[in-house]
Amino acid sequence: FNLTCDRSWLGPLAVSVYMTGMLVGAVTIGDLADRFGRKIGILVSALLLGFGGVVSAVSPNYYIFLLMRFLTGAGSIGLFQSSVVLAVEFVGTKWRTFTGIIIEIPFALGEAMTGVLAVFIRDWRWLIVAVTAPAFLLVSYTWLMPESVRWLMAQGRRGEARKIIETVGRVNNVEVPRHLLDDHNVEVPTTDGTSSVSASQIELVNEPLHKDKIKTLVDLLRTPKTRMRTCIMFFFLSVCALVYYGLSSNSGSLGGNIFVNFIVIMLIEIPSYIFSFFILDRMGRKGSLSFVFLLGGFSCLISGFIPEGYDWLVVVLSMLGKFGIAAAFAIAFVYSTEIFPTEYRSVGVGACSMCSRLGGILAPFIAS
Repeated sequence: FNLTCDRSWLGPLAVSVYMTGMLVGAVTIGDLADRFGRKIGILVSALLLGFGGVVSAVSPNYYIFLLMRFLTGAGSIGLFQSSVVLAVEFVGTKWRTFTGIIIEIPFALGEAMTGVLAVFIRDWRWLIVAVTAPAFLLVSYTWLMPESVRWLMAQGRRGEARKIIETVGRVNNVEVPRHLLDDHNVEVPTTDGTSSVSASQIELVNEPLHKDKIKTLVDLLRTPKTRMRTCIMFFFLSVCALVYYGLSSNSGSLGGNIFVNFIVIMLIEIPSYIFSFFILDRMGRKGSLSFVFLLGGFSCLISGFIPEGYDWLVVVLSMLGKFGIAAAFAIAFVYSTEIFPTEYRSVGVGACSMCSRLGGILAPFIAS
């Protein structure tokens, strides 16, 4: 599209439009998943991601390309957050931390694989097709994966929830206690045989979820306590995204091979996620989040004062900064899935994700 000279600013703009799509998709698809199910959220997201990516590769002009990047961004974040919510809701309490963190590792591997593909596919159009077309394969998964048991229980669809739990128990050779499947039982069964009896879940099981109980973004700000928690998470994730995407966009300016830098700075996320898993329950959510946040922040701050001739030290500090901020991102998302009740968990996670994209929108221009 001839994005050179006086049109060079259109390059970062395309990335910002992608982030804007993520911002919009975070809330709209999150609300869709809360109203119609996690599987619907995944299905719609996969179609948006695949369609937007493939069409952007054959766009006849820059404006169509921007529109498709917007749709691709909406689909990518919708797919990620719907998958995270489904995974976290499908396990018992003791496995939530592990699940919320471990699901980030394939994300990092996918990012690194993009760098590997870029080494062999130098045409950007074919590269976009290579990384987005596989999203259509995910559509077949919707017929294989079960719906969230917690979401079904929140909707009063106990019959469907019971069938899923019985199937999971049969596949895993686990006998599900019959009292957990009782229509009058106030415990919410999970697929590992445990149960939860929090006040909000008891209310959800005892009453069908009427339309007037479907939560929206406004409900997150309705009470002082929820408003404070929501705003704090908004701030954390906005800063996380600004630093995270800023470091990723700046990988080509670190010196050395641009492809190697990109792949390494993505792979550094894997040990950061493993580290997050080990400190989450030991230091608590707030303690671990504060620690890795400060680690990433100070590493990035110090790298700005390194004199010329010490490029290796800048690279090391950048990697350490990415290590800390990736861990902070993962912990913040785990935290956000835990502080919102089932009935508007997707909207809550989506709202947090939406605010994080504000930082992502600014990152390309700062990095350039």
